[in-house]
Amino acid sequence: MLPNNILPDEELTDLCINHWKVLQKKQGFRFSIDAVLLAHFIQPTAKQRLLDLGTGSAVIPLLIAARHPNVSIDGIELQPAIAAMAQRSVQYNQLQQQIHIIQHDLTQLPKQYEQQYEWVISNPPFFPVGAGKQNPNQQIALSRHEIACNLEQLVQCSARCLKSRGHFALIHRAERLPEILSCCVQHRLAPYRLRMVHPTIEQPANLVLLEAIKDGRNGVTILPPLPIYRAIAKITSDKSTYSDEVLSYYQMNP
Repeated sequence: MLPNNILPDEELTDLCINHWKVLQKKQGFRFSIDAVLLAHFIQPTAKQRLLDLGTGSAVIPLLIAARHPNVSIDGIELQPAIAAMAQRSVQYNQLQQQIHIIQHDLTQLPKQYEQQYEWVISNPPFFPVGAGKQNPNQQIALSRHEIACNLEQLVQCSARCLKSRGHFALIHRAERLPEILSCCVQHRLAPYRLRMVHPTIEQPANLVLLEAIKDGRNGVTILPPLPIYRAIAKITSDKSTYSDEVLSYYQMNP
């Protein structure tokens, strides 16, 4: 059944998990494999509180809720229209008791959010302002470039919101890994798990998944590389070309 308040510039996308769907803008930013990878990378336990910074359409909270039905997830979104759309996705999937969408600027979160969460996660904008051409669509530009929040501000906010020994996790461009690690250490987030993501196993990594622990010990586990596709020659838009691990992420519908 379609929600009765879907807007003309929106459409429902099947998440291929629990038959849930997410609202997205037809012409705006649309979620990609990055969100799926991050949702499957984290390892929360029952009754923990999670905070998704820059939640967008709320696709990451939805994917996490499907895999971890006993956690509570707050999603912070800057743009009012996107936050409202995310809230309607939560309502459509009847997850209001588990997922809460909050429209706010993460660089100005009030004190009530400090040290409240066991996990803070983010799929942030990948590019600094001035790096590459900026999209004229403001919604897309905000999701791709660090216009409203840069990497330093994201990590600082995450550290503020985490309890001691809480987990910070993000997906980002592999080329920015040194900067990410430096920011984490500066804000008492000790790298704990790291996984490089490759288009195929034959190609260099273009993404990185990182988990860090607030006030954690030194020492990081380097996980096996994660290829997205089976082979260069087989890369298409068809999900059947995904690697076995990534394909398994889409096989949770009964």
